[in-house]
Amino acid sequence: MGTEDRELREKTLRDVVLYLSQEDWRKSTAEVCTNVHRIVKRDLGVSDPYKKLKEEINRKVSGLYPSLRRLVERSEDPFLTAVKVAIAGNAIDLGPKIDFDIEDEVNRVLNREFFMDEPDRLKSLALRYGRVLYLADNAGETFFDRILVEELTGLGVEVAYAVKGGPILNDATFEDAEASGITRLARVISTGTDCIGLLLNECSDDFLKEFKSSPLIISKGQGNYESLSEVKGKRIFFLLKVKCRLVAEDLDVELGTPVLKYRFG
Repeated sequence: MGTEDRELREKTLRDVVLYLSQEDWRKSTAEVCTNVHRIVKRDLGVSDPYKKLKEEINRKVSGLYPSLRRLVERSEDPFLTAVKVAIAGNAIDLGPKIDFDIEDEVNRVLNREFFMDEPDRLKSLALRYGRVLYLADNAGETFFDRILVEELTGLGVEVAYAVKGGPILNDATFEDAEASGITRLARVISTGTDCIGLLLNECSDDFLKEFKSSPLIISKGQGNYESLSEVKGKRIFFLLKVKCRLVAEDLDVELGTPVLKYRFG
């Protein structure tokens, strides 16, 4: 590392520490982490620090798609298996851990016991309302989402697939939805912001209109769960692998559990 690079990284670290020392901590974890990543991107002058890693993950996971498709087609309950596959994809996350074996992580999740809250209701409500807003989480994971999107559209359900409006961590953007083929299956929309999770106060008017009018929401990932678990008046199915103890305690499950959780309040 050259002197200039070292000085830039030291400045970035100082700016992050200064921000954290001045934060009043009334903001959510998602807001604080979003601001930290925005400081890093600003100071480093890089709009997408994870770009190469996301591209590598997309390449690796694209090779898993055919076997995942066969797994669903050969199962006794293709829709439920597609839900499990989509949840297993949430193992792909550069936030908690960067160096990991994708296929090994996914197989580990698929072979675990799932916490499934009213698993039949997702299909029945999707059929009743005929449309779903699907909130994406990570790059690479979009290939797993494609499996479930294919099952939904095969039932005649219209899917709006929401991605981030700008790069943040390894969260999915339009390019990731396109790489996985979801743009050919669903209407891909933007949240209008680059925040971690889903900060509704930052989202675009177009996205908020979609969110408010959607009768049914599929929310992928822990960040979206933390952002939306207290939202009132929306039917939301949360699909995630639990990666922190606070969320594990909130859901009353063990750390690492793959979860389907339905909330309507």
